[in-house]
Amino acid sequence: MITSLEWSATGLGLLYLLLAIREKRSCWLAGGLASALFLFVFWRAGLAAQAVLQIYYVGVAVHGWYYWGSSADTRPVRHLQTSGHVAVVTSCIALSAVTIYFRGDFSSMTIWLDSTTSWSGVIATWLVARKYLSAWTYWIVIDLVTAALYLQNGLLATSGLYLVYAVLAGVAWRQWSKNLSSAQ
Repeated sequence: MITSLEWSATGLGLLYLLLAIREKRSCWLAGGLASALFLFVFWRAGLAAQAVLQIYYVGVAVHGWYYWGSSADTRPVRHLQTSGHVAVVTSCIALSAVTIYFRGDFSSMTIWLDSTTSWSGVIATWLVARKYLSAWTYWIVIDLVTAALYLQNGLLATSGLYLVYAVLAGVAWRQWSKNLSSAQ
């Protein structure tokens, strides 16, 4: 059953992404509020890593608000170097492995997906806050996998949101790519 709390978080999450595509600083307000609501949604659904992740997202929303400043032009979109991509992938794998080890259930696909998408989301969100174009490529993959995880756990609206997120991450990549090209 979809609760009003899940619908509210979903709406704010969608608003966050639409504003982020346009590089509007207010995206961080919508994102922070969505994350605060999702914390409760995921906790109730038994997705502990996803719930804890929302605390981090609220913190990154505060960071993004200050980092982006009063104008998106103060922080241009930029590329992540190859060494940065290696660090991203290596960090996601290592952090996921450690989390799965401490959770102690190596046979549960839900725990694998919960841990991996959580750590990948941590890093991808930081890349968005720092305005790296490749953040959106990572988000396309993360959103598709996360949508399946949420669908498996009965979070229909949230699963649908993450499918929309995957499409909008593609739109964001395209828009930020144009902004990067015009800035050079």
